[in-house]
Amino acid sequence: MQNKWMHFVEGCLVVRFGGDYLERFFNMCRMHNIYLWDITRKEDCCSCKLHASDFSKLPPLLRKTGTKARVLEKHGLPFYIPFMRKRIIFFIGVFACMAMLNVATDYIWAIEYVGNLQISDDELTDFVRSQNIHYGMRKSQLDCEEKEKRLREAFPTVTWTSIYFEGTKLYIEVKENEKTEPTVIETKGTDIVATDDGVIVSIITRNGVPTVKAGDTVEQGQVLVEGRVPVYDESQSIIDYQIYDADADIQIQTLVSYCDKIAGNYPVKYYTGADVHTHFIELPGYHLDGLFLHNLFRGSQTLSCETVTQKHQLVLLDNIYLPIYYGEIDRKEYYLQYLAYTPEEMKNKLTDNFEKYILSLSEKGVQIVEKNVKIVQNRDNMEMQGEILVVKPTGKSVDIPVQEADSITDAEAGE
Repeated sequence: MQNKWMHFVEGCLVVRFGGDYLERFFNMCRMHNIYLWDITRKEDCCSCKLHASDFSKLPPLLRKTGTKARVLEKHGLPFYIPFMRKRIIFFIGVFACMAMLNVATDYIWAIEYVGNLQISDDELTDFVRSQNIHYGMRKSQLDCEEKEKRLREAFPTVTWTSIYFEGTKLYIEVKENEKTEPTVIETKGTDIVATDDGVIVSIITRNGVPTVKAGDTVEQGQVLVEGRVPVYDESQSIIDYQIYDADADIQIQTLVSYCDKIAGNYPVKYYTGADVHTHFIELPGYHLDGLFLHNLFRGSQTLSCETVTQKHQLVLLDNIYLPIYYGEIDRKEYYLQYLAYTPEEMKNKLTDNFEKYILSLSEKGVQIVEKNVKIVQNRDNMEMQGEILVVKPTGKSVDIPVQEADSITDAEAGE
């Protein structure tokens, strides 16, 4: 095995010798320390192998013995180097790609979430960004155990998590608690406050104490139903308060402002039919697009176009993701032309929009009492503005301040 390795390093030749004095020739080779092996005789010729460095010593011996030599084969590293020299760019490229691949595998180029059902990908992405985990980050800079702990703290529904690498891809795998117990929130009760200014039309209280009646004028934020229910003794004196969540159906008559505006000119998109289908490749900091070559033939004009992109990441061996992206881009060329509405068209459009708005209010249970709107023609647009008198539900629940509830209860109980 060692001899074969030495023969490859030094280089060897397969040579065929012919002549009448071959025995004398071989003897002279032995005297001059020229090593020959694998000698085979065929008719009046002999074939053998010898080192490439010994071949230069043969000419004097060949002349003395009248022997003719012909090189049949060449083997070994000295004969392979010229072949490499002719293709030096190819070999440099191969070694450079191997070096770049070795460097790229030390970084994170893709992130995937596994097992998340209750937690969305966007929420996990926000968590990843908050932990300064990003594409192009060195694997050695990421403490997986620490990030797993932070992930469990950030999402209480996560019972188990694992962060690991496969190639250049980072996997964030979670298991969520399927049976979540309802959260019990302690409260001191709630009041109902007005959400609009107006006049109370009707109030039906199911729980709590109403502070207003039908016909009263109220302001936004005013308490309509209190959650503190007084407890009376035989003399009708308040001896205590019980705290509840106020509940009531309240209707209020109020004014709703309305304003809608339409510009006199509007853009219309016309497609030219000149669609462009190109390919692209993205490297860190570079974007190579076939549209550049296409523009050379079109006079390098800038296209106004709609763009649809299909993008893929280069993957080797299923899990080695590289920071190289490729794909296709479809562009549809168009130009904009601005047209002008006629006054009648603008009026009809404003009227249609107003009718749709009224219909949406009706679907929400709002009763229309009176409509007072007008159309105003301006220089560049037309607008409809005014107010609508409506009857609508009002009221929202707000927590009773804990300190206030406690102090009132204690004070009244003391009396």
